[in-house]
Amino acid sequence: MPPRTRYADSGGYSIAYQTVGDGPIDVLFIQGMISHLDLQWCDPLYAGFLRRLAGSCRLVVMDQRGVGLSDACVSVPSIDERASDMAAVADAVGAEKMFIIGQCHGGPPAIVYAASHPERVAGLILMSTFAKGTTNPDEAGAFSEDDFANWMRIAEQWGEGRSLAYFMPSRDEGRLYRQLYATFERAALSRGMARAAVASTLEIDVTAALQCIRVPTLVMHCTDDFMPVSSGKYLAASIPGADFVELDGADHAPFIGSGSQAVADHLLEFIGKQRDLAQPPQERFGAIVMTDIVASTETAARIGDAEWAELLVRHDAAVRDDIDLHHGECIQFTGDGYLAKFDSCEDALRCAVAQQRTAAEFGLTIRCGVHAGGYQPAGQYAIGLTTIIASRLMDVAEDGTILVSDVVSAAVAGGGFQFGTGRQYKLKGIDQNVGAAELTPSDQHPLINRWRPNDAGRGSGQHAADRLLVAGARRFSRVAHVASRYQQRS
Repeated sequence: MPPRTRYADSGGYSIAYQTVGDGPIDVLFIQGMISHLDLQWCDPLYAGFLRRLAGSCRLVVMDQRGVGLSDACVSVPSIDERASDMAAVADAVGAEKMFIIGQCHGGPPAIVYAASHPERVAGLILMSTFAKGTTNPDEAGAFSEDDFANWMRIAEQWGEGRSLAYFMPSRDEGRLYRQLYATFERAALSRGMARAAVASTLEIDVTAALQCIRVPTLVMHCTDDFMPVSSGKYLAASIPGADFVELDGADHAPFIGSGSQAVADHLLEFIGKQRDLAQPPQERFGAIVMTDIVASTETAARIGDAEWAELLVRHDAAVRDDIDLHHGECIQFTGDGYLAKFDSCEDALRCAVAQQRTAAEFGLTIRCGVHAGGYQPAGQYAIGLTTIIASRLMDVAEDGTILVSDVVSAAVAGGGFQFGTGRQYKLKGIDQNVGAAELTPSDQHPLINRWRPNDAGRGSGQHAADRLLVAGARRFSRVAHVASRYQQRS
């Protein structure tokens, strides 16, 4: 009998999860896009693998947004949204620090979560996964054109059990199991969502987060997996101190294949070695937003010091509310702009747009730079190249625009953001050119996800119209704090 299914709220979406075992270590297992919390317990081999892990820990398994028992969605969730869903589940189970296992499409959000929240991650295990979806043969870990075409063909036949021979050749053992697997496919994803999920793979790129991971990491990959083993080797080579284990066979989910026992052995050995960890390093991964009020000196001279100070006090309170509402942290007021940091690139971009609108309400114009990468917290500040690049992008941005680095635009691919033509910028003090493009304001072009299935939600029993949208400020404006700061300056 499957464990009880519970739900964590993540931005108005209900994310299904189960907990198994009561060991002293918390382990979160985020599977790929073929997942169903109840049906997976019908497979004795799969259930045996989960119970073996749960014998040594408290195992938390979850269905990603739009998959299995989690809320349906009309488009493939972005990596940022999936990482936020992981955080919601971790909070729901009260896990202060946990090991993360990310498999296939569960790998990229696990990478971003580990880089963004090192204080909450005891160790990272990446299995049969990738950092960048590409068929460019000149890039490490690229899919072959044939393999990706086969993957798309499987999506076109979704729900018939035909993916078994491709994903799990060691289990392609007879008609009965193929019928069970066909049911599993249909329960996990609609055919339209399967098509969209596969298509969106080529837009995924979390390579910028790899060097920022500072937690013990194990990468596992089967030699003959359709997802090339070179993608696993690239992950291990790019993550500082990561270990790589190459498994025999061609199973894409080796924990439910013929190598299930060996996979469990490797996982438990790794977890056992890392459970007594030292304090995590301070470096964090996140998005930095840097803004500047255009022609602030001229405006102050035109309206006078007193009126300018009052305007800044009211504008400051509104901007800090924008940052707070988008889950960011304002870490510096520069006198005519703001430096804020965010765990999510999507939150960073939405906040930048909100700050644009806020500035317009006060008769002001801002320019903005957004970049993501590793930074070093130093008191209330964020120090490092990531912050410098965000500042330099702001410097070269046109008045009234938001200039976004390629790192950020890749992180939000599929999230509905639209950008102008990208170009390479030579930034002051930066050796290499930085690719960036302007964000097209959402009030001109609605945020439409390109990876929208044409039959999303059919047969899922869930309807987007039934979901409750939860919104609201987390706290009121801090006008008193801002006003006192300006009084001290005068």
